[in-house]
Amino acid sequence: MPLPNSKQELADYILRRLGAPVINVEIADVQLEDCIDDAVQLYQEYHYDGAERTYRVIKIDSNFIKRNNRRHQDLGAEDFDSDKYSTYRLGSRVMKKLNNVTGQRVYIKTDSDSAHDGFRRYFTLEEQVLEDQNIILTSAGQIGVKVPNDIISVTRIAKVDSFSQAGMYNYEYQYFLNNFDFFYGGMGAGGLTSYYIQKTFVEHIEFLLNTSPAIRFNKHKNRLYFDTDMNRLKTAANGGKKTHYMLAECYVVTDPEIYGQVYQDSWLKTYAVALAKMQWGANLKKYQNTELPGGVQLDGQTLYNEGREEETSLRDELKNNNQLELDSIMWG
Repeated sequence: MPLPNSKQELADYILRRLGAPVINVEIADVQLEDCIDDAVQLYQEYHYDGAERTYRVIKIDSNFIKRNNRRHQDLGAEDFDSDKYSTYRLGSRVMKKLNNVTGQRVYIKTDSDSAHDGFRRYFTLEEQVLEDQNIILTSAGQIGVKVPNDIISVTRIAKVDSFSQAGMYNYEYQYFLNNFDFFYGGMGAGGLTSYYIQKTFVEHIEFLLNTSPAIRFNKHKNRLYFDTDMNRLKTAANGGKKTHYMLAECYVVTDPEIYGQVYQDSWLKTYAVALAKMQWGANLKKYQNTELPGGVQLDGQTLYNEGREEETSLRDELKNNNQLELDSIMWG
C-alpha cells in the first residue's frame, strides 16, 4: 500500500494497523477523524517539522497609528462637574454635551495649548475606534494587528529601515567607501580585524537607537499588540505621505491539507494509531465483562492501557528528541 497522502488515506492506514479488515474495529468515523486532528495539532505545535520560521511585513502608516493608539476600553465616563474644574487631573475622562456637538461625548483633559477658551482649552474630544463591529478592545485599549490563523507564534519585530540599512547613505557603506584603499590597497594585508570591530560598533549603535517594540501575541486571539509609544511612529506615517515597514519573525504551521506528505511522517502516524487505540478501548470499556458468542469477553481496559502507554511514550519522544526548537519563544 502507498504511504498516506490525505486524511482519508491516514484513517484507512490506522484501521489496518488496528486489525481491520480481519477484525471489526469498534470506532466511529468521526472519532477516528478527531484522533487524526488531535495528532496533527500536537505535531504542528511541538514537532520540528510541524512549523517553519518565516517573515511577514507589517505596514506602518497613518491608518495603523490611528487604529492602534491606546484607547480606553470604557466608553462611558462621569458627567463633567464645573465645580471641580481645577481638580481634574491630566488624563481624566468626562462626559459633556457641547452646544455645537450632537449628543454627549467623552473628553480627556490634556496639556493642549489650544486657542479655545474655557472647557475646550483643557479638554479634547476622545477618538473612539469602533468602525469594525467585530473589534474587541484590550484592557489597554489597543485593537492590534490581525494575524493569519496559520501563525502560531511571533518571536520578534524588527525595523526594515534602520540606522545601518539606509542605502548608500548609511554609516556602514560610508565607512567602507572611505576606507576602500585599506581593504584593497597595500594595507589590505592587515586583515579585516579593524573592519570587524568597527562593524560591531555599528551594530551596537543600531541596537541602542533602533530598539524593537515590545509585543504581545496570543495565537487564540490572532492579534499582535504593540506595547510602544505610538507617537514615535507618527513620524513614519507623516500624515500618510510616508510609510515605514516592520518585519515580523513568526512560525507558520505546516498544513497537511496543502502538503500531503505531512501524513507520511512516522511519528504522526504512530501517534494517531495510539490515539485511535485509546478511543477504541474507551468505547469497549462501556461493555466490560460482556461475553460474546463463543465465550469471548471484551477487554476494553487492556486495549485502552496499551494505547495510553504508547501515547505517553510518543509524547516523551517528542519532548526529548523532536521538539520544535523555537529560540526563546514565549508561547501565547
